[in-house]
Amino acid sequence: MTRRNMMKMATVAALSTVAASAYDKKLIANTEKMTPKDMKHMTKGELKHTPEITVGSKDGAGYTLVEVNVGQEGIIHPSTDSHWIYEVSLFADDKKVDSVALEPTVSRGYLGTRVKLDGVKTLKAIARCNLHGDWESSHTLA
Repeated sequence: MTRRNMMKMATVAALSTVAASAYDKKLIANTEKMTPKDMKHMTKGELKHTPEITVGSKDGAGYTLVEVNVGQEGIIHPSTDSHWIYEVSLFADDKKVDSVALEPTVSRGYLGTRVKLDGVKTLKAIARCNLHGDWESSHTLA
């Protein structure tokens, strides 16, 4: 078997594994935009779904670490077969800069990326829960 044929077979096997591990899209029961009733007094369920944006330090190339954790005040969103965050997206001044697709049970609601924030005024994160819809939060930069 040639090296080329082995590489083709390895690629097909890897793609088959990825397709087989993808969750059933029918488990996405809610895609509505959700908002807390009172931002100053959020319930545990609202805290659990609302993304928290943390802005870290800038590296030598001018990129800043931005992390999004789904959940606030120590209340982290679960990741089970029937209830999980299936996507987290990050926007800089309404321009999408990164997103991550997540699988139930093996991953949890988190995104970490490095972004050039020069001139950016606002970061926005959206967390998509398969049962409880889309939750967003914003972080204003100085």
